[in-house]
Amino acid sequence: MARAAERTRWTVCCIALSALLAGCSDSSAPSQKAIVPTPVDPATAGAIVVDVTFEGRAPAPKLLDMRSAAQCAAAHSEPVYDETVLAPDGHLANAVVWIKDGLPSWVFAPPTQPITVDQRGCMYRPRVAAAMVGQSVQFVNSDPEPHNVHGHPQVVQAWNFIISRQGASRTLSFDKPEIAVPMGCDIHPWMRGYVAVLPNPFFAVTPSTGAVTLSQVPPGQYVIAVWHEKLGTKEQSITLPPSGKATLQVSFADNG
Repeated sequence: MARAAERTRWTVCCIALSALLAGCSDSSAPSQKAIVPTPVDPATAGAIVVDVTFEGRAPAPKLLDMRSAAQCAAAHSEPVYDETVLAPDGHLANAVVWIKDGLPSWVFAPPTQPITVDQRGCMYRPRVAAAMVGQSVQFVNSDPEPHNVHGHPQVVQAWNFIISRQGASRTLSFDKPEIAVPMGCDIHPWMRGYVAVLPNPFFAVTPSTGAVTLSQVPPGQYVIAVWHEKLGTKEQSITLPPSGKATLQVSFADNG
């Protein structure tokens, strides 16, 4: 136990130094500019309902080994399993749904309410989060031990910072879209999560039911995209009539 604690302290020190040398800061945040959004007429806006399903039997989840961090293991009364593919009763959770095409001339202001990614029980909650470009993403540490949040993007600026105290937080925002940015904790290697950054406010992450509703969408022809961390991305076209409702089903399968 003493050696494990010493290794953890050494890892924390190395991560803190790496983050400092990398100049990690909230530099992913866009500069403050006045945004004049295109108004959406509530009288003609409608809703798009997307049902995301999984074909066949979901792969058996792997047991997570937290024995290297006693406090992490003690936070759970039951075994903890990998959450890469969650598909209870054929409904796929943790899939990002958004309007990919169909809004070329629209301007949207980011929501003022931040989204929160908690580190609780040495797991990301939620595992998959989604925010609009310019929206604040708050990373919170609810655990009594330190975590670092290390993002590995392809488009937005990378980040790596440590949150050493329980109840502490750090906030970022991003100036361009990316679906989706993987992140992890270098102290606890089983911790994996994603932040999807979307170009418009019409997005959602599927819950255990697999179904989401995109509300207050102006009428038009759209391409709906659905992304999953393991199963990839699928797209479907759909037409939303004025004051109407459109539904579609997107199905995934595990092809290995």
